[in-house]
Amino acid sequence: MMRHRATLAGFLIGLLLGATGCAGSVEIGSREGDEIVFSRDVLPLLRASFVPLLTQDSGLDARTWGTLMEGSEQGEVIIPFDADRSLLIELAERAGSDGPSAEEIALVRKWIDAGARNDAGAVPHADADRLLYVCNQGAATISVIDMDANLVTRTVDLRDFGFSGNARPHHVAVAPDGAAWYVSLIGENTILKFDRSNQLVGRASFEVPGMLAMDPSSERLYVGRSMSAVNPPQRIGTLEPDGIEVEEMDVEEMDVEEIDVFYSRPHALTVTPNGRHAYSASLGENRLASIDAATFDVEIVDLPGPHHGLVQFAVAPDGKTMIAGGEMSGEVLFFDLEKPMSPRVVASIQVGGSPWHPTYLPDGTRVFVPRKQADAVSIIDPASQAETGVVSGSGIAQPHGSAVRSDGRYVYVSSNNLNAGYTPRYHHEGDPNGAVVVIDAESLQIVKVIEVENYPTGIATRPAY
Repeated sequence: MMRHRATLAGFLIGLLLGATGCAGSVEIGSREGDEIVFSRDVLPLLRASFVPLLTQDSGLDARTWGTLMEGSEQGEVIIPFDADRSLLIELAERAGSDGPSAEEIALVRKWIDAGARNDAGAVPHADADRLLYVCNQGAATISVIDMDANLVTRTVDLRDFGFSGNARPHHVAVAPDGAAWYVSLIGENTILKFDRSNQLVGRASFEVPGMLAMDPSSERLYVGRSMSAVNPPQRIGTLEPDGIEVEEMDVEEMDVEEIDVFYSRPHALTVTPNGRHAYSASLGENRLASIDAATFDVEIVDLPGPHHGLVQFAVAPDGKTMIAGGEMSGEVLFFDLEKPMSPRVVASIQVGGSPWHPTYLPDGTRVFVPRKQADAVSIIDPASQAETGVVSGSGIAQPHGSAVRSDGRYVYVSSNNLNAGYTPRYHHEGDPNGAVVVIDAESLQIVKVIEVENYPTGIATRPAY
């Protein structure tokens, strides 16, 4: 699917429409100034000229604003406030003389960029509660997914906040109450804090930030280093909530404290559910650091076996055990956390294919482990310490991050898809082709593939504890 910035021609048409209220034979808000009324001005156009272009979408219902915003079985067709990435606009602009006129496209574009509101002024998905944030590392954007509708409902473009197209957002963490979320920018050596309405409220400088982990008990944020960094500092960072209210449009400069972990390339990162301990691990050595959250005391633990290259941890909801995947060894390691400052490897299994970011179900009964080089997701039973199933299929192409909906029904896995293993609908050469796969946690079936921007990596929702 094509994702692009607004063209100059489209921008000029939009300005003309906004200034004059009309273009050609299309009237804009003729009875109410410049206001666009959905049922009067937009819906007839969509039905006549836009929806017929959606030849690869099934189940789309354009009878009402509400049904239109539910999208099709394949995904959303409109992203509020983002006409550039809305499928209806993309296909209309691609259709040329066989599609809507420039004036019609400009009208619909203006309506979408103003929030795609209904006649009463409501914005779609404004009340969505369960949100998934997806870092599109190759596009300098974050896609926001409504986990109840399983649709992309917002896009945060970092270029709109003054960052470059090479910002490389890598990982994300969400506050326990969902009121704020953080993202690491490898290309900008920066950590950003956004509020729930996706307004930038804080930023901090940190050399090549990578993984993020949120303490669910205190909202302290832990920060690791990027995998792409060759020789980063042998330290991780922490950001503390300070309770300062940030004035509208102001951005707080946040301070990062650093903790020595004494090994190369600190990457894997997690926090226990009670917030009392954090864990970091090295990509370059078989070592991990146990951190006392109250004192910041650190104990280094050597790990057995071949060089693992631990990518990421996941702690069980009860806080008693932990799991990690080794990129280099292909092993999944199981840890006993009875003595939290001295985690003990109690078992390991060979799954191969570079196990990446694991996720526990909220009841702790299963772990989903993306295996990047295998285009598959392993299902692990932590009680028996065995692999009990594998999910593969359309959309799972170089799987990277994982997250679970708070009720445990769906597991979400981001697919880098740099190998073009998955082809999005309406795809043209050069278009973004990232995806987030939705897996039913009971049937282990892929129930939806949500198309996002280039190179999706880390994903997160608020903790499911």
